[in-house]
Amino acid sequence: MEKLFYQSILNHTEYEIPKIKWSRFIWNVFYVKNKEEAENYIKEISERYRDATHNCFAYTYWANINFDLFWNLEITADNFRHSDDWEPANTAWKPILAQIQWQNLHNILIIVTRYFGWTLLWVWWLIQAYSECARQIILHSKIEEIELTQEKTISFDYENMSLVMNLLNKYNAKITAESHGNIANITFEINKWFLNSFCSELTNLSKGKISIN
Repeated sequence: MEKLFYQSILNHTEYEIPKIKWSRFIWNVFYVKNKEEAENYIKEISERYRDATHNCFAYTYWANINFDLFWNLEITADNFRHSDDWEPANTAWKPILAQIQWQNLHNILIIVTRYFGWTLLWVWWLIQAYSECARQIILHSKIEEIELTQEKTISFDYENMSLVMNLLNKYNAKITAESHGNIANITFEINKWFLNSFCSELTNLSKGKISIN
């Protein structure tokens, strides 16, 4: 069975491009698993560069499986958030997000900090500047493949322990947490491409007795 992977940048990188019309542009890139992580990084950079004129950003999270019009498999970002931080509307976040999407990257946050250089940049120049920042981020970062997984929890009676463990091994699932009371609870990560098959086989083998959340 073939696993699905998506591309992202795992290591935090910071870089400053040459001044544009005397304005300084500093970018930061982070790998983010969810909205909470992204918002924490945004807060961190905003505090570090609190004297900057703008801290603009765009990020995506929650990569998912979809199909195009010709039923070709594609991985898409179902959630994203952005801010121009008082730059003219759509001059900052849109070019940043466009570079992320053009490179087909997921679970990634790009923040571009600008120090105003006392020379006004017209809309076209702003769009070009933020686009170039995002492009340079990608050029100066290592793009890596990351397994596309989803976390699930199974609750079951102990008599079904071997059944569950065999299926988890079969689908190369990774156990992340366990609890044992009157019933067993196992939380695991599984490749999203395997998830439907895993759930179907679990239901059939347990005759519908095992629940999955």
